[in-house]
Formats: sequence, structure tokens, C-alpha cells
Amino acid sequence: MCSSGSDLWDRFEMMFGQQDYDGLVSLFAADAVYVEPGGRHEGSESIRAWLDDCGHAFSDVRYEVSLVIEHNDVIVAETVYQSTHTGPLRMPDGSVIPATGKTMDTPGVTILRVKDGKIIAARDYLDFLAGMIQLGLLPSPNHELYSMPWVLRDGITSACTT
Repeated sequence: MCSSGSDLWDRFEMMFGQQDYDGLVSLFAADAVYVEPGGRHEGSESIRAWLDDCGHAFSDVRYEVSLVIEHNDVIVAETVYQSTHTGPLRMPDGSVIPATGKTMDTPGVTILRVKDGKIIAARDYLDFLAGMIQLGLLPSPNHELYSMPWVLRDGITSACTT
């Protein structure tokens, strides 16, 4: 069992990066729930099955962590997930994408809820679109289409001026 939330996050990050799925699943309560862009996984056995299926599609896995916040029973980590797509990737609809050999740097946030030193819930929010573009699975966006003119510039919104 981990002594603090930051210790638990450090172990989570390390085991995910090393693809130590036995160790990673040991951090979860038996009835934990993990929600990620591809689906909802209920129970540690379901989480392990997802990791075995999806996790082995990538190698050279690492997190670049920019922020970890711990508050009561919640840990929030802002990261960039970096990996190389080296194996078949099963999609939520059951289709399989063969390895592309391409790397991806996907920004995201992971939220962990903890009880009695175990993760009881995990949720990943990540830029799935960016990852699919980087893997060559979706076309690169047209710069003008994705220039987001509504983004604040110099403290004013340019949405009405472009």
C-alpha cells in the first residue's frame, strides 16, 4: 500500500511506463473503475484485460508530467503520454489497426480517486484526435480549419473579427 497520493501516482506512472501491468493492477481495488477514451473497465480483471489488449500495442511508453495535485482522496496529473505504436491496436468497435511504427505525444489529464491506499476510480482525458493524427490514422488538419480564431489574443476575443 502507498503512504501518500504522490507516492501512489509515482508508482502508477512508473508501472505504466514500464508496462508492468501486474504491478499496475495491484494498485487498484478489486472493484475499481477505469474510464478512458476507448471505454469503461469495471473491476481489476477488466482493467487488466484492457491493459493486455491495448497496452501491448505501444512501446517506449513514458509520461512527461507537468503537474500533480493531491486533494483529500483525489490525485490529478497533467501529462503528455509518449509512445511508439508497435503492435496491433484494437478499437472500441472491435476493428484492429496494425502497427504504424509512428510515435505520438498526447497531452492529457488523469484523475485518480483513492480509498485505503488503493485506486478505486481512474479517468483519462486525452487528446485522442491528436494521437490519431500523429499515428497517421486521420488526415492532418488544415491549418486554417484548426486556427481557432475564437481563442483569446491580447485579452480580447477575435471570434467576431475574423
